[in-house]
Amino acid sequence: MKRILILVLTILTAYASSQTPAPQPSAFPSTTYNFNLNQITLPGAKTSIAGAESDVKIKITQNFALGETTLISGDYTFIGGRGDYVIPQFSKWLQNASPTLNGYQFQLGLTGSIGVTRTPVSAGQSQSHWGQRAGVFLNYSVSGNVGLGLEGQWCNFPGYAHTTYSVAFGPNFHF
Repeated sequence: MKRILILVLTILTAYASSQTPAPQPSAFPSTTYNFNLNQITLPGAKTSIAGAESDVKIKITQNFALGETTLISGDYTFIGGRGDYVIPQFSKWLQNASPTLNGYQFQLGLTGSIGVTRTPVSAGQSQSHWGQRAGVFLNYSVSGNVGLGLEGQWCNFPGYAHTTYSVAFGPNFHF
């Protein structure tokens, strides 16, 4: 019986040591809350939208998260669903390209959202329209729970602006 037990342990140990090492764990846990939205004017372009943005996202897979997004301004309100896709090759490339940066503390990805834009038309009345946003984001994990994010998105907010952009920079929290 001892020989069988020793044989089984030897096989399991050899199997475990022959496996490839586990990938670097992501610095971004399963839920993210970020809030930011800055008004920025690019040369030769009109001013971007301004207001307060908040997003709450839950990871569905390692590279895909879904959640809600809210933008509030005096001129409009946008409430909708948001999807983020993280491009994992970027983190791997950065990890291999830089001897000083931990690439797994960075996320580069694509984002999109669809929802309802409400714009005021007169005192106490507003109009609702379908609105869309699409763009890119870059997140940096400062620690296990706190990070910084930068994103740029094209926005279609009927009743406010059919084609405009938003640029957001600010903190995000992971839990």
